[in-house]
Amino acid sequence: MSIDGIMLAAIRKDLSGQIIGGRIDKIYQPEEDLITITLRKGNKNLLLLISANARYPRIHLTEQRFSNPVKPPDFCMLLRKYLLRAIITGVEQPEFERILKLQLRLNENNYNLMVEIMGKYSNIILVNPAGTVLDAIKRITGSHSRERQLYPGIAYKYPPKQDKLNPLLVNKADFFRKIPASFDQPAAQAILNHFRGIGPLLAKEIIARANFSPEVSYAQLTEYEQEQIWESFQTLFKLVKRENFQPALAMEPQGDIKSIAAFPLSSSKGEKDRILPFTDTGNLFDYYFQHKIYQNMLKSSKRPLLKTIQGYLQKNRQQQLKEKEKKSKASNAEQYKRIGELITFNIYRLEKRAKQVAVIDYFDPEQKTITISLDPRLTPAENAQKQFKKYNKARKSITHIKKQLLRLRHEERYLEQVYHDLEQSENKQELAEIKAELIAEGYIREKKRGKGKKEAPLPPLKFQSSEGFAILVGRNNRQNDHLIKKIAAKNDLWLHIKDLAGSHVIIRNNSAQAIPGKTLEEASVIAAFFSKGKNAKNVPIDYTQVKNVRKQKGAKPGLVYYENYQTIYANPDPETVEKLRE
Repeated sequence: MSIDGIMLAAIRKDLSGQIIGGRIDKIYQPEEDLITITLRKGNKNLLLLISANARYPRIHLTEQRFSNPVKPPDFCMLLRKYLLRAIITGVEQPEFERILKLQLRLNENNYNLMVEIMGKYSNIILVNPAGTVLDAIKRITGSHSRERQLYPGIAYKYPPKQDKLNPLLVNKADFFRKIPASFDQPAAQAILNHFRGIGPLLAKEIIARANFSPEVSYAQLTEYEQEQIWESFQTLFKLVKRENFQPALAMEPQGDIKSIAAFPLSSSKGEKDRILPFTDTGNLFDYYFQHKIYQNMLKSSKRPLLKTIQGYLQKNRQQQLKEKEKKSKASNAEQYKRIGELITFNIYRLEKRAKQVAVIDYFDPEQKTITISLDPRLTPAENAQKQFKKYNKARKSITHIKKQLLRLRHEERYLEQVYHDLEQSENKQELAEIKAELIAEGYIREKKRGKGKKEAPLPPLKFQSSEGFAILVGRNNRQNDHLIKKIAAKNDLWLHIKDLAGSHVIIRNNSAQAIPGKTLEEASVIAAFFSKGKNAKNVPIDYTQVKNVRKQKGAKPGLVYYENYQTIYANPDPETVEKLRE
């Protein structure tokens, strides 16, 4: 996540309306690079979060709550000494840099809390009325940087400026003077390299809004096309000047956040991405970090389970290869019988301790002469019996091998379904149910714990078609079984992706009439979305009445066979799925 000057301008606008006039009541430092300030404004308490974290620097109002250390760090104590009961009198963004200056007054003294949002160089610095640094959350001495130091007693200086123009002050002549017509790099880079406070996403957005690819070389554009980029640039910064921000994020179909910005970005939005707008930047950042942290925790919980299933799948497929090799060898059973009978036919010709014998192959239409190897330690009769024993052993092993292959293929289907369920799971309770299933099936060991309160099983996911029909979706194998055995009626319609892992989908049918075509199409989109074909097109979905779906005795959870089915093709569209979700 990167906050550019435009996003910081949106933050400044929100904070100006929210915290100016607020009195500082409490200051904490829950992490080494993060402070929280409780403000009292009117009858409200507001919590201001300021982070100088290298990966996630930010400043905004938050609804989050933090655990604070018993002993406050030194920087926190210093802020308390100078700022408790201070009033916030202003919020500025100097020269459109990635810096916010919080102006504070305590008695007759004016202080500035400088918040520098600059990636790994992010910092929080308290400056006294004389412009001297009282302290910084990250002290910088001469050993760290020759260009700029930040430690108590030194005069505060802004970070060294780059040779970029302030986009809020640029006119058309400035724009074209700054970017050489011969600039032979991507057009987005022309914006990024020459104007202050613009991040990569917004640079690409400016080019995209001019109807060009961000990767097109600026030098290859005609004069007219370069003017179109200027128009796009100017239009965007008119919105910034008017403070007409619309903070939003783009979310991928699987739930990962793709981008955040002060405006909805068309250039970074994928075909299936969702745009989520927010009322202000504080709500946007709270959502982003809560979602991001939760998603990271969920991924961490999924990872060992996915690894376990991958291990079992690999072992299963290796066993299948071995069994197929055995089957190939065992398919020679008839050859052993043939040799045994040829030895028996020619037993009167065989000499004791012979190592081989040439005989006519009476089983060959051409009756060619073949050479049979013998064990000289055995009598002719014993050599024949040896071949018949090989024949009987191979014949019995084929039956066993076929059973083993059926079992292994059945288990492979089951493990693929579990892997799909894990990837698809959206919360910790869903993961807990899948883990409980794996314990019950003997794939993982249960850790001994005290008797806790057993959570009620999750219900199936619920949707409603545009024609009013209830559609249910199983979240995991056990729930898929429960849907078929306990919930669905025999005339309900069952849907499932053909030949791949996926959730069982049920259309409830409370009448004797056929399910309407529109509802069937919508349910097939849902079935495609909750399947391994989620990212494909024209996904084949089989459907039949529930009475035609059966479960074999001893089958793994979630595995069924079905008959009298038809197939429909669907595109897994996340917007349709969300629209129908209850």
